[in-house]
Amino acid sequence: MSRQHAKPRRWLVNGIFAALILLAAGGLWLAAGRTDKPGQQAVAVADFGMGITETIPLDTDYDYYYEVGSYIVHLQVKDGAVAFLDSQCPDHVCEDFGWLSQPGQWACCVPAGVYLSVEETE
Repeated sequence: MSRQHAKPRRWLVNGIFAALILLAAGGLWLAAGRTDKPGQQAVAVADFGMGITETIPLDTDYDYYYEVGSYIVHLQVKDGAVAFLDSQCPDHVCEDFGWLSQPGQWACCVPAGVYLSVEETE
């Protein structure tokens, strides 16, 4: 009878071990995805050319509208990320850049002359 009970117990122990490994791997994966460090935070910088820039905080959801030449550019901050939500430019390529949230990411609207980048600040 002990042989019959050994197999289910081995499966139970192996199953618990596998579950613990998967939980640990999931925790490491989540921890690796976090790039924020205490005291550091990302902001967006909109560059309109000729030395005109605006720093946009990413910690508050807000819609920004800029009149640039004959275009109106709509930037939206939502859930810690920023995107060109709408632009009156002819090709709308800037809208395809998607949501930017990590330092080093950038997007631009060439017809309007707006360059958007995410930078780290303390």
